[in-house]
Amino acid sequence: MLADALLLYLHLSAMLGLAVFLTAKTSLTRAGPVDVQALTRLRRLDVWVWGSFAAVLLSGLALVFWGIKGPQWLLHNPLLWAKVILLALMAAMSWPSTRQLARWDVQARIMAAWQPAEDEVKKERRWLMAQSHVMVVIPLLATLMSHGFG
Repeated sequence: MLADALLLYLHLSAMLGLAVFLTAKTSLTRAGPVDVQALTRLRRLDVWVWGSFAAVLLSGLALVFWGIKGPQWLLHNPLLWAKVILLALMAAMSWPSTRQLARWDVQARIMAAWQPAEDEVKKERRWLMAQSHVMVVIPLLATLMSHGFG
């Protein structure tokens, strides 16, 4: 019982970490200029976002195989697969952001007074906001699962 509670705690903490790092990235792309200093923070936060994705996935796998309900119940639950698909969708939505930040980094190294175009920053923010909107559904599915649905 304690092991299951700790696994759930790790999984929830990983999801909260993902929310925090996505929120931090979103706040750095708010209206206003993105300079080299902000880009450095964005790149660092992007690494934390990907680490959080990994932590969510690994803690989720630990719950499936070492949790009380076990794989025989969880792997047949459509809500689990919906959560996995949404997490994969969020990761797929993060990829363009990671690529954009890498492009900005190259541009910033070439040009001394670099700043991204305003429309690029807005596009980056839209991707981050879209991920946040997808993420909101995952705890609902988790709550339904924990109450025996699926």
